[in-house]
Amino acid sequence: MSELPVSSPSTIIRGWKGNTYEREVPGLLGRPEEHLGHGEFPTQAMSEDEQLLARLGYKQELNRGLGLFENWAATFSCMNFVSGMPILFGWVMMTGGPQAAVTSWTIVSIISCVLASSLAEIAAAFPTAGGIYFWTYLLGGPEWGPFLSWMTAWWNWSAWVLAVPGTQQGATNFLVSALQIKYPDAAILHEGWFSLLITLAGLVAALTPNITSPKQQASDAYCWVISFLFGAWEFGGYDASAHLAEETEDASKTVAGGMWLSTVSTTILSIPTLIMILFCIQNFEALISATYANNWAEFLVQVVGPRGAIAILVMNWIDCTCATAAVILSAQRVTFAISRDNILPGSSLFRQVSGVHSIPVNAALLVVFIAAAISCTVLGSSVAFSAITATTVTCQNMSYLFVLITRHTLGRSRFKPAPWNLGPLSRPVGYFCVLWIAFLSTILLLPQVFPVTLQTLNYSPVCLAIVTSVSVIGWFLPFGWGGRHWFKGPGKRQ
Repeated sequence: MSELPVSSPSTIIRGWKGNTYEREVPGLLGRPEEHLGHGEFPTQAMSEDEQLLARLGYKQELNRGLGLFENWAATFSCMNFVSGMPILFGWVMMTGGPQAAVTSWTIVSIISCVLASSLAEIAAAFPTAGGIYFWTYLLGGPEWGPFLSWMTAWWNWSAWVLAVPGTQQGATNFLVSALQIKYPDAAILHEGWFSLLITLAGLVAALTPNITSPKQQASDAYCWVISFLFGAWEFGGYDASAHLAEETEDASKTVAGGMWLSTVSTTILSIPTLIMILFCIQNFEALISATYANNWAEFLVQVVGPRGAIAILVMNWIDCTCATAAVILSAQRVTFAISRDNILPGSSLFRQVSGVHSIPVNAALLVVFIAAAISCTVLGSSVAFSAITATTVTCQNMSYLFVLITRHTLGRSRFKPAPWNLGPLSRPVGYFCVLWIAFLSTILLLPQVFPVTLQTLNYSPVCLAIVTSVSVIGWFLPFGWGGRHWFKGPGKRQ
């Protein structure tokens, strides 16, 4: 392939027969030949998006046609406060109560808008499906970029894969609660295997669009702190839009706008909704003592009666299953992106695209298979569901933390902002976001139920340690197997 020379202020991109295409490219670091990618570029005239993608080291493989609405919808659907709020409603009522719910949600949502803007600034400069792990590589430079990228890829991929069973299990709890209202004496509804079957059926349905102990009360402050999971589970997945970058027109502006607007929209709509819900609670003691799969059902029974509650719970189940489909979409794109760079075992299989619409079907099947296996853990622990959600948020936060730290340390002199940027606020906002993510990640690892036993242990620290260990071991393996021997960064020939 021809070398891509630097030409300031524009960059000349040459196809393999010598055709040249010129445009200014934001966000690019060092010499362009450091970022060359897979295959040869086409000889026909490239669009601006294809030129930028080629400059970042990749050829266009996915179909482009998405706009601002689709990018906004991708992140907004993954957040999905309509069903995302009820998923942990019963949990936060028992953990911290209404006061903790409204304060933690409000704080998390407002800070999430700030965090989304900081990430959107980077997304505007580097619009690729790989998203965060690609950003970390470019910002880390040739010395630290490959290792930081490798670690970030594993954390971000794990977060998106874990979000699939977490979201679908939440949907299952809605449906099981509806059945418990209708058939209160049916013992089968309290069996773990029954919930598992419904979860697996929901996962299959969500996959389809993508291929065509005794209680002990802790202190009020502690309960308030751990209740941050309520909002943190909802306000995550900012990078969902970023994973659609290679299918988006005018990606540099559109992806960033979609990330930020979806977070702001969710904040504006969700805070008054939560306040209205809390004002409608009629019997708090009954709410926290009910035995439904999700005590959101008890709230609905109090407000609209059994029949109305069943109807709303069924709608919650449908809506949450649709949200699972959106999460699978992002997880599928992340799987495709990191497989394209040989990070996952069996990458040659999972990076394949098929069909008229060039969809990475194998990547979607892998995501659902892992999600189904993880769903089985709900059978053995009373806190497995909250552990899955906490691990999802923590892994995601670790990937955000790495890219923001790298952006404002190693990458400070390398980063060239795109037109969508924070200007002079970029650095203080970035530092604030780093401190917030560190705080949030710490509290999500704390015990959620007392006394702590094997059945009530918060397994999210264990899960995070497993993901981190797999990534580190995969990097340092000897005999040429480890990533340090051959992984030079995203978009490089491995």
